[in-house]
Amino acid sequence: MNYTVSEPKPWKRVLEIEVPSDAIQSELNAAYARYSREVRLPGFRRGKVPLSVLKARLGNEIRAEVLEKKIPEYLNSAHEKADIKPISQPVIEEIEFDEGQDLKLRASVEVKPAIELKQYKDLRVNRRTVNVTDEDIDQRLEGLRERYASVVNVDGAAERDHFIRADIQHADNSGVPIIGRKEENQFFQIGSGRLGEDFDTQLTGVRADEDRTVRTTLPSDYPDENMAGGEACFIVSVREVMERQLPDADDDFAVDIGMESLDALKQSIREEIEREPDRELRNDLVTQIVEAHDFEVPESMMTAYLDQVVADARRTTRDQDEVDENALRQQYRPVANNQIMRHLILDAIGEQEGLAVDQEEVDERLEAVAARGQASVDQVRKLFRENGRLERIEADLREEKVVEFLVQHADIQAE
Repeated sequence: MNYTVSEPKPWKRVLEIEVPSDAIQSELNAAYARYSREVRLPGFRRGKVPLSVLKARLGNEIRAEVLEKKIPEYLNSAHEKADIKPISQPVIEEIEFDEGQDLKLRASVEVKPAIELKQYKDLRVNRRTVNVTDEDIDQRLEGLRERYASVVNVDGAAERDHFIRADIQHADNSGVPIIGRKEENQFFQIGSGRLGEDFDTQLTGVRADEDRTVRTTLPSDYPDENMAGGEACFIVSVREVMERQLPDADDDFAVDIGMESLDALKQSIREEIEREPDRELRNDLVTQIVEAHDFEVPESMMTAYLDQVVADARRTTRDQDEVDENALRQQYRPVANNQIMRHLILDAIGEQEGLAVDQEEVDERLEAVAARGQASVDQVRKLFRENGRLERIEADLREEKVVEFLVQHADIQAE
């Protein structure tokens, strides 16, 4: 087998492979012999089908079977000889083969791009000094209460900041409903400005099961560009009026979110605030390193990242039609590019510095996951191996080790 390799992009390798006719023919002859022994064709006893008949009836199928089996083997052999470590499945771009002739094929694979690392040691970063006060803790505690607030029905009239669930019927200037322009079961907050300040003002005082005609000036960023900034009329059929109810800041609330007591929750908040400067320092350091590099990321990694973004959006959205896949991919492409560059750069630093993760570290992380989920370590390991998360854990541990190495070799200044 002969092969050549070209590099149209730093992350792409194109292999041109040529397999001598006698090598591929021996595989075909073995397949013909096997089929001749096993196949049943009308008018012939098993094992007595002439080769010419076999080729006429099943030749294409047999040749396709042989190529399907052997091409991956040829590709893997070429990868090993050329020291190519693919990060994507190969794409077969062209196959040229006639029985009795050499097999020629062209395939492309993606690889991690070779990165010319810029300076990553002795970089100057600032570490913010923090003195945690009771006011800081109370502010974070209030944020937790907001996060775990529940929404309950209100018997009376709607006020600013109340929530409304309603059907919104578009109407013309005279208040006549426009057929086909009804948005059912909409949920919004009075005061959000979603449909203009006039809309919120005119809904103040509305009650459940009440219809109210509202005229408003739509905001300039209204999704429908033809209506943005213009006058509009809506008939709002209110189903429910609701308000947010915050849980009391007490021991029961602390237990509900996994802490032993309110004092334990406050101590946890204090420790969290105290750790923030270290996280900021690490983020600033990695950002500084990433921004010093400029290279093109592999398209397969970009696609995989954006596929996950779309999948997450579909999983958390009730109405699948609301997920604009193209818009999401466009919106998150810069984020994906930055995150992939970060991963590749940290991976390259880890390789250069010989930073590796041992099995004991992986086991410790699995034990922590198992403890949180009340499962055995073996169960977690089996599940993670099956869904590919075991490799993700190893990669995360390695990145943590690399970032810690960068911090140890940074010039840290106190703010």
